[in-house]
Amino acid sequence: MKLFSKGTIGEMELKNRIVMTPMGIYGLPSADGNLTDRGIAFYTARARGGTGLIIPTATFASKLFEEFVSVVYIMDSIDKALRWSELVEHVHAYGAKLAIQLSPGLGRINSDYLHNPHRIPVSASPVPAFWSPWVNCRPLEKNEIRTMVESFGKAAYLAKGAGVDAIEIHGYGGYLIDQFATALWNKREDEYGGDLEGRMRFPLELIKSVRDMCGKDFPIIYKFTPVHTIEGGRELPEGIEIAKMLEEAGVDALHVDVGCYEAWHRTIPPVYQPPACQIDIAQAIKKEVSIPVIAHGKLGIPEMAEDVLEEGKADFIGLGRSLLSDPEWANKVKEGRIEDITPCIGCSEGCFSRGFEGKYASCAVNPQCAKETEYPILPAEKPKFVLVLGGGPGGMESSIIAAKRGHRVELWEKEAELGGTLIPASVPEFKMEIRRFIEHKKAQLAKEGVKVKLRKKASADEIISALPDTVIIATGGEPIIPNLPGAKGKNVFTAIEALKGGQELGNRVVVAGGGLVGCETAVHLAQQGKEVLIIEMEDRLLPEPIFILNYKNLMELIEKSGCEVMLSAKLLEIDEEGVIVETFGERKHIDCDSVVLALGFQPIDVEVEKLEGKIEEIFVIGDARKPRKVLNAVWEGFHTARVI
Repeated sequence: MKLFSKGTIGEMELKNRIVMTPMGIYGLPSADGNLTDRGIAFYTARARGGTGLIIPTATFASKLFEEFVSVVYIMDSIDKALRWSELVEHVHAYGAKLAIQLSPGLGRINSDYLHNPHRIPVSASPVPAFWSPWVNCRPLEKNEIRTMVESFGKAAYLAKGAGVDAIEIHGYGGYLIDQFATALWNKREDEYGGDLEGRMRFPLELIKSVRDMCGKDFPIIYKFTPVHTIEGGRELPEGIEIAKMLEEAGVDALHVDVGCYEAWHRTIPPVYQPPACQIDIAQAIKKEVSIPVIAHGKLGIPEMAEDVLEEGKADFIGLGRSLLSDPEWANKVKEGRIEDITPCIGCSEGCFSRGFEGKYASCAVNPQCAKETEYPILPAEKPKFVLVLGGGPGGMESSIIAAKRGHRVELWEKEAELGGTLIPASVPEFKMEIRRFIEHKKAQLAKEGVKVKLRKKASADEIISALPDTVIIATGGEPIIPNLPGAKGKNVFTAIEALKGGQELGNRVVVAGGGLVGCETAVHLAQQGKEVLIIEMEDRLLPEPIFILNYKNLMELIEKSGCEVMLSAKLLEIDEEGVIVETFGERKHIDCDSVVLALGFQPIDVEVEKLEGKIEEIFVIGDARKPRKVLNAVWEGFHTARVI
């Protein structure tokens, strides 16, 4: 495979074409911006997993102009460099190389002001700050720019001294360097503004500063954004021009990004974006330069990544969240164990939502992510017979982990197929990652020797008669059916039924419930050509919050699919011709052929009280405890089985 052919970036030779792209992981940097033991373990796991080049998250060259942000590192002193030298040794032990992504700051993207109103964000010009748009940024003075350039070179020198193999310059995504390079955010009238040559002066000075401090042979990668995908942002022709300027300036490779914070779902594509969604932009840049191009953007499907290289669309494959969900991605691909790869499902629950909630970031489908040393899977001290009820994500995860530890495990599933509510959730084309996740878990159950019984709906007596030592109840939830006239009519279906198909819904469909399930179901039906109206009793869609990446993309899909939306509309009654709703005190009849209910889920009753006192251990996990998210089911399954 070309994925595992050697590649070079400047004077740096890499053992393969797989690059771990920078990701801000809440909880890895220390309070002063240094590497922690947890961070070293995290990056080392990806090197041990076969990745060729590791690039940790952005590292500030200085904290003179911006307060420390909890997801970045700082390289401004010898003690910081010492810790990086430890990481270098760990990474090199596995034949991988380590780059450091240097940044002068975040600029208008910095959220300092929200925590300290005296810290006005800096930028190229007095443009609105992203997180606090009512505040205009303070434009950097020329002497401050010179200080930034000098500190940038010093940070690169410290990194090189620590043994780091390359520098990646943080010039993308609407961050500070990109703000200087972009006319939308750079309104300066001095030599750092105006035409593209003026706007590129700051980034080119940063490149020269690294060269002056580290030498002409030290590899420099420049990550930049050729296309912002927003009105007034950069378009591809200018992106190509910038790429040529960077090559002429002596950059050794280009790392191509797409989007910015105003189009964050383009930069970090969630589940709704198709695989390889940024590759056309990377390919366009590669055609115009002779230096290597690193592409990324949902390239975690191995055969797709290989095709990108074979077809000459890029020289290196950048993986981000695919290496969160499975740090062994490279090794497994090389060994042909594709079914063993835990796929990223694009949910943003572990890698993003947790960090914004003030928790350490991780991964919904890999509870060991960023906890590589804290949560080992150890052999059970006393092997037990573990009976798992329910074959959804929580039940499958607990079965696999319990079996790995040496327990004898049986999994009973009442349906004819494993997957639980993930099965209907995986039906829309934009949820294909869920299908891959289900198939992965099925393969692991088989490999771990879990005895699976399908179409097995167990009574309390059957459970007790099986004589298990431990019972894990992961039976999931069921759709809520409201106690309303007509709610059980022949023209009424649950979202699960509508997604599974085989139902005659007609052409005009009302989806009752504008939460995540309702919105995704509505888009799926609209994409099949149906006329869809979503009714939601709250004054906004998705009243239960989902992460902003997924929210923006799903709202865009709703608009593009042609779904109509009626907010502040309470469902009162369903009849053969449609629904009756109350909106702003007025009753209204809406004609439709069918009604799809997406009003939430409730736990399935499993009569736990009949098992108490007769089974040694009983655990209730996932939606069987309380309907929530995939993360909750997988993590509860993992941790329950980990400590039995």
